[in-house]
Amino acid sequence: MSLIRRMSLLLALAVVFLAPAARGVVEDKTGVEYPDTIPLACGGQDLTLEATGVGLREKTIMKVDVYTIVSYVAAGAAPGGDDVGVALTALQQPKQLQMDLRRGFSREKLINAFVEVIDKNYEDTSGFAADMETFKGYFTRDAQDKDVIVFSYCPGEGLTTTLNGEVTGVITNPAFAEALWSVWFGHKCANDGLKKDLLSALGD
Repeated sequence: MSLIRRMSLLLALAVVFLAPAARGVVEDKTGVEYPDTIPLACGGQDLTLEATGVGLREKTIMKVDVYTIVSYVAAGAAPGGDDVGVALTALQQPKQLQMDLRRGFSREKLINAFVEVIDKNYEDTSGFAADMETFKGYFTRDAQDKDVIVFSYCPGEGLTTTLNGEVTGVITNPAFAEALWSVWFGHKCANDGLKKDLLSALGD
């Protein structure tokens, strides 16, 4: 092997080994991995959101996998306080949730999974009742295994819901976005363990 070829090979190996490894956040039970940062267009800017954590929603005593979920918030905007999750629900910063379904179930069960927890967190839902009806209308069929539901919130623009990459609608009322985030981060969230997992990356 010539000296030039040998040096080229060593240089190539150095690039491979010295390049920073791609990072991600992984849900332990399923092995599902999400990027630790994602881009989000908001307010005419291309922003970077950072993962706050990833978790798995399970149901019944058999611990059936329902969906994995990852939470993101604008870089440097993660809240503090005694209850970071509750603070995150009210945070008026770009943020995003992504649900990856691992089983199919009825449209009614999907909608009730949101509505029932929101009702537990709010004595009065009149401030976003009309938005809730709009939101329910986004889901026109039963949920299916491998469906991907994304909720992206941009202050001043609203909450965008996408299903499998297609935008289903935008709700501009910030009170509804806060209510939706309470499903996973509120005082009476869907599951305390899941809430903890969805905030676990903030200490990294």
